[in-house]
Amino acid sequence: MDLLVIGTINIHSILRTSLKPGALNPVSEYRERFSGSTLGVALNASLLGADVGIIAPVGRDATGLMDILRRYSVDYSNIVLSSQKTPNYIELYTARKHYTMYYEGATSDLDPDKIAKDYLKQAKIVHICFPDSRIAETIVKRVKTQRRITSTDTEFADVEADIVFTTTKREGKTTVIMDFEKGIEVNGKIIPSFIEKDQEPRRVKDAFVAGFLVRYLKSERTEPAVMYGLCAAYLCSRGDQRVLSCAKEDVDTLFDEKMKTFTV
Repeated sequence: MDLLVIGTINIHSILRTSLKPGALNPVSEYRERFSGSTLGVALNASLLGADVGIIAPVGRDATGLMDILRRYSVDYSNIVLSSQKTPNYIELYTARKHYTMYYEGATSDLDPDKIAKDYLKQAKIVHICFPDSRIAETIVKRVKTQRRITSTDTEFADVEADIVFTTTKREGKTTVIMDFEKGIEVNGKIIPSFIEKDQEPRRVKDAFVAGFLVRYLKSERTEPAVMYGLCAAYLCSRGDQRVLSCAKEDVDTLFDEKMKTFTV
């Protein structure tokens, strides 16, 4: 296995209603989809040719999730099935306001002690985006005992790993500071971004992280990995989705073009 992603998968619920007091309010829109960086990184990495596994706590209400993972050839044999409901990110739109809510649900059922060591051993890189620093740090330490590369995202937990993705200034040998408007900084060098400036960072980040890790597996060179990540993020943004809608060959072609004029 090339990449194992450990974190949470959310159900993203969107509701629209007038929300008038003392009345039975009709819901004009109700949508649900699966979301979260854990899922986004895993699916994008698989589309980029990596052999990917995933560990996340989900409830039995996650109907259709296994079908999605199977369709994208992501191994879910170690997913954590919980008696609680799947974590839910809820957006409620009323006539005048927009509310956001989060239900943690099955999140508490991820136990590092129950993650099989043999499964961790299979992965060349383990990427952790779990919103609990204590658990994330425990997983990082255990992965390092297996002499595997660790990767984390400070949006979820700020812990020391071999590769750290962040949006703020931070010291570290392989710290990837993501600014999709100005450029990506790594090892003191800034690689200019060519992603359109009106893109919401969360929309392209998962594709960037996936692209970076997939390329890093080949040579452990950070600058080409950043460029490959930017190519994946750019093409993902063109499709206006968080998961690539193009072929891996399209990313490879764009990467080859960019590298012709890029000095590492």
